[in-house]
Amino acid sequence: MWRGRPEDPAWVRPTLIGLLALTALAYTWSLDSSGYGNEYYAAAAYSGSQSWTAWLFGSFDSASFISVDKPPSSLWVTGLSVRAFGLSSWSILLPQAVAGVASVGIVYGTVRRWKGPAAGLLSGLALATTPIAVVMFRYNNPDALLTLLLVAAVAVAYGAVEKGSGIRLSLSGVLIGLAFLTKTTQALLVLPAIGIAYLLCAPVSLGRRLAHGVGAMGAAVVSAGWWILLAETSPAAPFFGQTRSGSFLDYILGQNGLDRISGASPGPGGTDPFGGSGGWGRLFNTEVGDQISWLIPLAIAGMVAAVVMARREDRSGWILWSGVLITHLTVFSLMAGVFHPYYSLSMAPAIAALAGAGAVDMWRANREGTRGWWLLPLAVASAGAWAWVLLDRVPEFMPLLGPAVGVAGAIGAVALLWPRRPFPAQPVLAIGVLCAMLVAPLAYGMSSIGVDFSGGDPTAGPAESGQPSPLSTPADSSRPLPPPPGDGGRPYPPPRDAGERYPVPYLPPGQAEDRPTGDAPARPSGGPQRGGRGITGPVSESLIEFLVESHEGETWLVATRGTRPAATIILATGEPVMAMGGFSGGDPTPTSTELVEYITAGRLRFVMVGGDDPLVAEVLERCAVVSPSEYGGQTGVVLYDCISLETVTATE
Repeated sequence: MWRGRPEDPAWVRPTLIGLLALTALAYTWSLDSSGYGNEYYAAAAYSGSQSWTAWLFGSFDSASFISVDKPPSSLWVTGLSVRAFGLSSWSILLPQAVAGVASVGIVYGTVRRWKGPAAGLLSGLALATTPIAVVMFRYNNPDALLTLLLVAAVAVAYGAVEKGSGIRLSLSGVLIGLAFLTKTTQALLVLPAIGIAYLLCAPVSLGRRLAHGVGAMGAAVVSAGWWILLAETSPAAPFFGQTRSGSFLDYILGQNGLDRISGASPGPGGTDPFGGSGGWGRLFNTEVGDQISWLIPLAIAGMVAAVVMARREDRSGWILWSGVLITHLTVFSLMAGVFHPYYSLSMAPAIAALAGAGAVDMWRANREGTRGWWLLPLAVASAGAWAWVLLDRVPEFMPLLGPAVGVAGAIGAVALLWPRRPFPAQPVLAIGVLCAMLVAPLAYGMSSIGVDFSGGDPTAGPAESGQPSPLSTPADSSRPLPPPPGDGGRPYPPPRDAGERYPVPYLPPGQAEDRPTGDAPARPSGGPQRGGRGITGPVSESLIEFLVESHEGETWLVATRGTRPAATIILATGEPVMAMGGFSGGDPTPTSTELVEYITAGRLRFVMVGGDDPLVAEVLERCAVVSPSEYGGQTGVVLYDCISLETVTATE
């Protein structure tokens, strides 16, 4: 463990341990600055910690009325964490940090087997310092677990290609199936690369390669299919959110599944307000470029180097990682539906692997003067220039860094062009070239540490609240939150999915950590806010206290329209809250008839809506409005007490 492999140089293992230790420190430093992160998923994890049924199906509330807008795998992890350690910022967010460190380690191990320890360490460092990785491995969206599972699937597939092993290929399929239960169709983006690499490079007959491929596909189907079958047939399954029918199959084919690619569910006005316009430039635009594209020039140069050098002995790795990158780049660029910048996390390992492996190959060719020696100077100059362009888009952030990196890249390129043979200053040149490529994304990513990303749509970079992050100057970012519609007097519109940038508010501190009794949820003090903007919660502490004191054993403490207020109440009380209409409030559940049935059965007493709500108007006409004086008042909220509805219905 400590000395490493006998064949490795003495510096390899200490460097690896240092890389993983520093990655763990960066991903956990001030981890509670975002509170519960995405409170929608945090509330679901809390619910899953109290009910195994809710945990199994990824339900939003512990009574399992409706699921969240994603499959349940990531909630299985955070739900178990909360069950084991209690509700806290750390129990919610630490699993993602662990996934990040594990992803860096797996990338190192895979590239090391392919191209050696130097390439493995460079690849691991490149992934660890990718700005969107610094953010998403500290945040409880499903993307952290998705990326870990996909990296593991590619790593196992590489071993399968090396050995011609059908068992290993099937294990890779199992991991892809689990990734499908994390974020459905996005998990399939590694399939073409794995299939092509195995078909072309596995050292077994064509017939066995095809048979192994069929077996791996079957393993993937079983790995995901058991849960899908259970979700479609179990009477305990909830209504699956973001669907019209409540079926999980509808989810796969609908708004958060294939519709994201086809564009059947576009953003407002048919445009995407998050990832910018689709096209081959999307991953380099102002919305996405600073999250993921820093080392894409180096990764592309590495792929070109593989073609130019035409080395057959290591082609399986190039085919595998290049296929993963090309598939992601194509789908993310051309998908017509909503694209959030943080989706790009799943392609970061491929960029890192190709950049690290390509840098080593190009360095050797440059030093030896062999075929393709000119690629490294070109790659270094391109990476430095592109970093300068990206930093120039945020001029308030370390304004001298962009020119410094650009000039360093140019100087490094010139130095690499001069002598193409060994010389005493090679280590100095290598360190200079490495810094020119990595210092910019490292600084940009680290500026996100200590920033509050609560709100659902985290992006890396300097704080947007006007408060300084550790590495930024005290100035506003160039990318503020969108203002409220109209003249600002109305609230934000209901978001479409859990990835919206609109903030999920929180309440003042005061919650006990295990099972609170009505106080507002505790929120660890943090650094500058990125998503919250200091907006107070939609549900006051006094209203929550009133609901808890009035609760007489009903299944749900209250029913709300949408999950934003419901998440606040769940995190404050641990009680089930019915989120009518699911995340955005637009899902067709419950119907008026179903709502009456819940009330008359004694399972629901209070219904809280924001003014007129035509979907439940028929029911609310029979309920009494609770005087605001009983719960201290609440702007924009009407609370109905339906305790007498059963009598009214029976009389009619």
